[in-house]
Amino acid sequence: MAKNRKSIGNLISDFEASGRLTASEAQEFRDAPKWVVPISDIASYLGGLVIFVGLVWIVVALMQDMSQATIDAALFIATGLTAFLSFTLIRKGGRLSTLGESIAAVSTMTFAFAIGLLLDILNVHDDFILLIASLVALSIGIWLLKGTSFIGTIIIVVATQPFMAAVISKFVPDSPIAPLLFVISGSMLIWISMRNIGLRFVARSAGAASILFAAIGFSTWDNNIWQPIVGFAIVASLFTFGANRLHLEIVAAGGLGVTITTGILAGQLFDSPLAQGISVIGVGAIIVIIAIAISRKGKSVT
Repeated sequence: MAKNRKSIGNLISDFEASGRLTASEAQEFRDAPKWVVPISDIASYLGGLVIFVGLVWIVVALMQDMSQATIDAALFIATGLTAFLSFTLIRKGGRLSTLGESIAAVSTMTFAFAIGLLLDILNVHDDFILLIASLVALSIGIWLLKGTSFIGTIIIVVATQPFMAAVISKFVPDSPIAPLLFVISGSMLIWISMRNIGLRFVARSAGAASILFAAIGFSTWDNNIWQPIVGFAIVASLFTFGANRLHLEIVAAGGLGVTITTGILAGQLFDSPLAQGISVIGVGAIIVIIAIAISRKGKSVT
């Protein structure tokens, strides 16, 4: 478990007191914003969005007068052009790289749509269309992960859940194990966030949210006791992992999950609302006691 750590403000004060920072330098650090997004980056994101809207607009216009095959060919051509433009800009580096990554998202979505439409033309089942198209996007995201600063992570986060939903729809529909597959996909996103990638916070948050909703869904799938127990174990593990790694977004998701699954389990165990309330309070008291014991050992979550 991570050791107790000081906040940025405390570190600045310590450096100022020790003479490593002057008073004016320390104040500049205190006044500096935590997040800064250059206007050029914002313009790049907006430019990528406008390009995507324009492509959608063109596709809608083409759909009125052209066959599916012609539209699909146009999508593949658009994919090639945007991919070429994207990688050209990324190679140039600097501010143009941000625009290039935004266009890479457009190219990936266009390619996924093109693959989906091609499969529809070939009369492939809908479940397989979603499965293959999302897998294509997911593969591109993984390929882009290390060579880009943010877009690889975003594509993976966006494509993972549709892919898992397609797997569930095709292979385990209406099965109580279906929510557990989202636990797997959420765990994979958290694992990916531990690599040296951009926007790790986004991958962690998406993974934690996936596990949270999956645990709740599994806990309420059938009217029994063991499923809420499993759901509680899942979110308790998520909470513990977040506390160990000092990731507040994971701690928040795990804590919310523990609260909800405790209520579900209490409803299954006791018929009396009074007993349900007492049991929930008991679990909360245990968590508080454990937190106090941890804090006395010099641990903290930041």
